[in-house]
Amino acid sequence: LAKSDPGKAGKESFAEVALRLGGASVDESKRTGLIDTADDQVEDLFAAQYKTTNSPVHRAVWDKLVPTELFEVEAMSQNESVSRVVEQSLEIVRKHRDGGTLLDEKGKITTKVLAELGTVGYWGLLVSPEFGGSGATMRQFAEMITQMATIDPTVAGLASVHGCIGAVDPVRSFGTDDQKQRFLPQLADGRRLSAFALTEPGAGSDLTALRTTAVLDGDDYVVNGEKLFITNAIPGRTIGLVCMIDGKPSVLVVDLPDQENEHFQLKRYGIYALRRANNNGLIFRDFRVPKENLLVPSRGDGLTIAYHGLNLGRVSLCANAAGAMRWMLAEMLPWGAYRQTYGQSIDRRELVRRRIGRLAGLIVACDAMTAWCADLLDQGYRGEMECIVAKIFGSETQKEAAIELFMKTHGGRS
Repeated sequence: LAKSDPGKAGKESFAEVALRLGGASVDESKRTGLIDTADDQVEDLFAAQYKTTNSPVHRAVWDKLVPTELFEVEAMSQNESVSRVVEQSLEIVRKHRDGGTLLDEKGKITTKVLAELGTVGYWGLLVSPEFGGSGATMRQFAEMITQMATIDPTVAGLASVHGCIGAVDPVRSFGTDDQKQRFLPQLADGRRLSAFALTEPGAGSDLTALRTTAVLDGDDYVVNGEKLFITNAIPGRTIGLVCMIDGKPSVLVVDLPDQENEHFQLKRYGIYALRRANNNGLIFRDFRVPKENLLVPSRGDGLTIAYHGLNLGRVSLCANAAGAMRWMLAEMLPWGAYRQTYGQSIDRRELVRRRIGRLAGLIVACDAMTAWCADLLDQGYRGEMECIVAKIFGSETQKEAAIELFMKTHGGRS
């Protein structure tokens, strides 16, 4: 990691100046400038050779000559411990899926499945062995996500929420030795599954509009506010809570109580796309959090912490898409062979064959994008531009696969 430059503090960011000169309001310029500054602070965490200006995509756009080896991926190293965790985890989910016991009466992944996955180390793949995890590389983790998504994309997605954008990455990257010792072992074995509570009713892409506050009172911070669309957040879980402390975005690691009470309630609603996971609003009223749970980055503030894990989540999304599209292809092939029109199976028709070929190509492309981006992260690159491309590509290809290829091949039966 690079040493931070305190001399940059308080200066206007490029985005703030550009917007102001372009006629944007002072408020919009300042708000966007704060987000741009947070991004710069994350950038400053990386040594020069791994910053965005030296990343493959940036160099491909701006340099006259770009070494093609920057876009190559070496064979993935194997870790017996990681491989064992992955195989056992896949077997658990496959067993419950085939036995009809994966979901509870509300259509959610059962607590029994989540607990069983904890016993074999599923939730600790990205946690160091020092704290009870497997210490998987991002490349190994991303490959697991793809494999798990072929069985159940929600279980795969929960691993990403927990390990990439949940409490695991903030604590392992920004926590003190004491915080790591207190939180990581329980996050590794699944006793405390985690989430990251950032979005609010009035704050999404504009993270400067945060209204949740934490005020120091003795040995505790007193939290008041509301969060929205928080996946994996139910009583008994651990969250990274983004809130305002003394006017600055900050992150508190919060162990949610086992039951709702006068200080903490859930706001329940239904999101069809996330129907198998718990996605809720969180309401805090004079909720107390020990002051030693505050994460303090060496550079920046809570937005720095929030931005840090995003690239891990972006790669995981592309990996999940590769697995989900494999499931689609596995459903399309037997249907195409069975369904006939005018005496011939539709998998012999040019239109359907083109769809099958297109879907196979999208799967390979997502695999390649995932492996390349994960490898860059393992090498130490920030990978901001590359991982954003991976997220967009994975999202768009999965949408195309679901609507244009899968659904249209199945017709009204889809």
